[in-house]
Amino acid sequence: MKHEKRIIFLLMFAAFFNGLYAQTEFPGGYYWSLDAGYGTADVLVKGLSNQFIIDPKIWLSPAFMVGNKFGINYSTDKILAFEDQLYLRWNFLRPGPPEKPVNIFLQGGIGMLAMYRGTDTLFGDAVNNRGSLMFDMAAGVTIPLTSRWHIEPSIRGGYPHIAGISITAGYKFRFPQRIKYGNLDIIKRMLVASVDSIMFGPDTEQYNVDIDRSVQERNETVLDSIAKTLKSNPDFRVRIEGHANPVTNDSAETGRLIALSVMRADTVAEKLKAKGVTEEQMVVMGFGGSKIISSDIWNMNRRVELIVLQIKNNL
Repeated sequence: MKHEKRIIFLLMFAAFFNGLYAQTEFPGGYYWSLDAGYGTADVLVKGLSNQFIIDPKIWLSPAFMVGNKFGINYSTDKILAFEDQLYLRWNFLRPGPPEKPVNIFLQGGIGMLAMYRGTDTLFGDAVNNRGSLMFDMAAGVTIPLTSRWHIEPSIRGGYPHIAGISITAGYKFRFPQRIKYGNLDIIKRMLVASVDSIMFGPDTEQYNVDIDRSVQERNETVLDSIAKTLKSNPDFRVRIEGHANPVTNDSAETGRLIALSVMRADTVAEKLKAKGVTEEQMVVMGFGGSKIISSDIWNMNRRVELIVLQIKNNL
């Protein structure tokens, strides 16, 4: 028994620190998901309840999320129930590649449940209707299909739900970021010291996703070199310019590409911050598809240019 307790303690310890470490992979508040699906549950009545689920949630970090789950239940005992709950989720294990990990989670929530029972009308009669606080615990796994799409089977229990299972499918969105660091007036008074690029995969702002291993290694080499230069020279700055590959001249497409280019630049800025570069040394910009390198080799346009600058000596 003593040996088993030690094993349980070590597993809990490893899970906890895995969750803490996972938070360094991307900044909180950058992603949100919208899930929808089907479930079943026993809602303290005879018969099984069929449930339609809508579940938007926001990543606070890779390890922690908050969500607002809405469900419509209709049981074989002719009870209609609406539930709405706020919950906190902990992705305590995240095996797999960093860009598409499998998230094994626990979550707890609190909300309200309104139940209507009757056969004559949709909402029954007032005598049989009731509202209740609800408490919910769930465990499940988020299985990535791509870097954005996923499916999520889970089990749940609590009050007034005795037990239930569900499966949902969802898509992960990234909030548009338009962040500028540093002082643009200072940037205008600086000389170019070096120019290099970080390459990206098609239609994504995620770092080192959907590109060849050799390109991934080159990206990492470039980031390490620029981070070393900037940390060794605190008076240096870097202009981080995001670019995308143009598809059409449609204004909606142009706006989408500008947002994509800004998010690519911001992704690179966060990578440099993680390597010790200060925010004051960076300026983030996005140019969409307005500055292409090649109209034939599209992957050359999916890039972030890193322009290292130093203050002019005569100013």
